[in-house]
Amino acid sequence: MPKYELMYILSSAVSDDTVPAVSAEIDKSIIDLGGNLISTQALGKKKLAYPIKKTRNGFYILSTFLASGAKVKNLDAKIRSLDSVIRYIIINLEELEKRREKDQKIHEKMRASRKAMPAPAEPKSEVKITDTELEQKIEAALGSEDLTK
Repeated sequence: MPKYELMYILSSAVSDDTVPAVSAEIDKSIIDLGGNLISTQALGKKKLAYPIKKTRNGFYILSTFLASGAKVKNLDAKIRSLDSVIRYIIINLEELEKRREKDQKIHEKMRASRKAMPAPAEPKSEVKITDTELEQKIEAALGSEDLTK
């Protein structure tokens, strides 16, 4: 079974005394749906970056568990129905690790291609020429014809 991580934010309408009860309810839902709960961490009450459902503060909780994909969909539906949860995210940690490895390989290729690029050429030194020499070169390029006529 794949390993998942669930992070959710409880509304500030939930009192500090009932936070463990809500967390236990979600943990029980994970177990009832056939998942194996590994750990649950209460990260504490924090100020949100922006108001969510008229709430400025939220209580963050992180749970790690093992479950099959179909069971996670049922858990998603269960959490969505809870009014006390204002935001949540479920992440498949195995897929996340695969993506990290893939991204790391891409970044290594990019770094290698950057090193292989040649250094920029140094600008050519300026050639100093006088006005008379410039006029002579222009006349030589145009021929001796007088173009003013």
